Amino acid sequence: MKIKWYLSILIILTISVFIYHYVETNEQPSLKIGIVMMGDSRNEKFSGLQQGLQDLGYKKKEINFILKNANDQEGRLERQIKDLLKDRPNLIVTLGGIETTTLKAEMEKQHLNIPIVFAGVAAPREIGLIQDYQSPGGLLTGVNNYHTKISGKRLEILHDLVPSINRVLVLYDDEIEISRISLKETVETAKILSIPILPVNAAESDFLQSLQKSVRPNDAILILPGFRIESATKEIVALSQKYKIPTMGIYEHEVEQGFLASYGASFFDQGYQAARYVSLIIQGNSPGDLPVEVPDRIRFIINDQVRGKLGFSLNKNIGSMAETINPAKGEGLEKNE
Repeated sequence: MKIKWYLSILIILTISVFIYHYVETNEQPSLKIGIVMMGDSRNEKFSGLQQGLQDLGYKKKEINFILKNANDQEGRLERQIKDLLKDRPNLIVTLGGIETTTLKAEMEKQHLNIPIVFAGVAAPREIGLIQDYQSPGGLLTGVNNYHTKISGKRLEILHDLVPSINRVLVLYDDEIEISRISLKETVETAKILSIPILPVNAAESDFLQSLQKSVRPNDAILILPGFRIESATKEIVALSQKYKIPTMGIYEHEVEQGFLASYGASFFDQGYQAARYVSLIIQGNSPGDLPVEVPDRIRFIINDQVRGKLGFSLNKNIGSMAETINPAKGEGLEKNE
């Protein structure tokens, strides 16, 4: 009798384990989230988004990410978006300005109503993505990375940080509205502070050659938003090192790759912050009712190794306010005291 009882229990346990394993391995993610990215430079935003959702309690198996990467090709971006829309995701996260404007236009063309969260876009109201920052309306909401508004501040910090600068070469993209707005902010600040600048248009096929031909002693380079500029980070670093001129970027990864400094909201932070919007929409909130947020933090970072290579002195008062990194010593970010 006991043997039969033990066998019955064993059979029940075996069947239970089998059923549990079957359900676990065959359960499909309940939510499809589309991810649109212009190129690999946006990977940190995606990482931040994933970490943010994980910290909010979402498990990997609960979400099926449909990733569309255009590999820095505008034509491919349009095709990738059309392919994504065929899958009818529950929600789409865009990882930049050009991704968001291109997706919005295609959705309007197809008369689709899918919620969109932008993980860091500069001036979303000014470029027509939303109606208002407090009440966006429509299908879009997310994080205003504020990079147009702080373009002038970035110029001011660069000029104060390196007192020997005589002129600043400003890289912008005339085909991207956000970049044009940022240039306007920069030009206005340059006039107020009497800082000579020379705009260089990254939309031109030979802009790197034009930049190189324009370089003079005691110049500096200022980066404005634009995917073409972001995709040329390695080339800009090489030029900066060759002519020993400082470059002020926007993002932490640019400093890690060899820019002297950056001032802006990091890609990871923008993605992490966007996760809150994804969660709110999953819970049933309308994107049009969710106010657009500014970055949780703006970071000022200096690469101390680059400073040493370029061989010039920094304004210690300005430099003391920055986080520092020194890849040569294997050091990560560290707040100056």
